[in-house]
This record gives sequence, structure tokens and C-alpha cells, in this order.
Amino acid sequence: MVTNQDAEAASAAAPGPGATVDPMRLASRWRSQTEWDRAVPELEAEPEPSELNTVNSSGLFSVVSTDKLSVKYLGSHHHGHDVGVVQADRPAPTRRAVYYFEMAVRNAGYKGQTSIGFTSESFKMRRQPGWESNSCGYHGDDGHLYRGLGKGEPFGPKFTSGDIIGAGINYLSQEFFFTKNGAPVGAIPKEIKGPLYPTIAVHSQGEELTVNFGKEPFCFDIEAGLYS
Repeated sequence: MVTNQDAEAASAAAPGPGATVDPMRLASRWRSQTEWDRAVPELEAEPEPSELNTVNSSGLFSVVSTDKLSVKYLGSHHHGHDVGVVQADRPAPTRRAVYYFEMAVRNAGYKGQTSIGFTSESFKMRRQPGWESNSCGYHGDDGHLYRGLGKGEPFGPKFTSGDIIGAGINYLSQEFFFTKNGAPVGAIPKEIKGPLYPTIAVHSQGEELTVNFGKEPFCFDIEAGLYS
């Protein structure tokens, strides 16, 4: 059982807005000391996303930067399958309380059809996240959430150039959640099983996104935003 003293210590050590969050420390808040000591080696050994996957991507319609952290649309947007979608190099880790990543909208392009979400390994790499089963995505052009049902549902505000959008998995509540410019947008039940890959997409001329897998401080304060 976590004592009040332990909780106060964790609260005092909580980072301020924009600080880099240690996912292992987040996970430790819901474990006893014995459980935590046993879990540390597993958490440290669990691989996590660090860059975009240049192999499993829709290369005909997008180009990934040399540092593998940005993607730019190359297609002509002739039809709905001309999507430049890119997954992370690894699936989201699961041995922690929360997984989260962000993308910066460098350029919303001609139609602002950028999106962020999670997809399965077998996802069709010419479709927006959420358009196919075993995926979900928050879309910038309409603010709708798509989760493999064929059409979107009203969810949050639209997003455009200059915005920072985040997507996460709360394993404790079994929910996907999304953020905009450091503020929570909303959450939905996590109904997809199996490994899930952080995914971003571009779909009209000029669109460009940069992803942050935690190497830089996040705009969203995970502890304050989810557990305050």
C-alpha cells in the first residue's frame, strides 16, 4: 500500500508544465515498493518508440526527414487513398501507467488534413488513422475522432499550423486520450487489442509534421493533466 508520505513525496517531485516525464516514475505511483523493485528491470528493458519508420510507410505520398522525426506530404491528393501515413519504429510500451507522444503541425497545408493516433502493425499504409479497423485517430480538418467505424464523430477542436497535438494510452483506465497545445481534449475507451503503433498522417499539399517521442519536453503535463 502506498502511504500518505509516499504520495506527498511523489507529488513534491512532480515536474512542472512542459517538463520531461519519466514513465517509470509514473508507473511507480500505483505499485508497492516491493512490486516496484521487481518491475524496474522490466520497465528499463522495454523498448519504446524513438523515431518514424521509413520502411513501413506510404512512401509514394510522403517523405520522412533524415532525422526520422518529421514527415512532409508529396502527393497530389487525387483521391482518399493518397495518404502519407507513417508509424513509429516500435509499438507503444505497455508496462507502465501511461504512454504518450506529441506532434507539432509545422504546416497545415492546403486542406489541413493532418491526423494523429494509433494503428496496428497490419494497418493499411495508405489510409488515415481511424479509417480502418484496429486504429483510432484525431483529425485536424474537422476535429473529429475516427475509430474504424467508417465515419468520424465530433470530438474536439480543429487544429492547424502552430498547434501541438498529443495522443496517449492510459493503461489504468484503458482509454485513448488526446491533447491540444497542452490541454486535454478528450478520451475514449481503448477497444483495440494487440501492439499499437504511434501514427501520424498528412493528406494535402504542403502539410508537414514533426513528432516528439519524449526526447524533448512535452507541451502537455501528463501528471497534472491526468491525475490532478
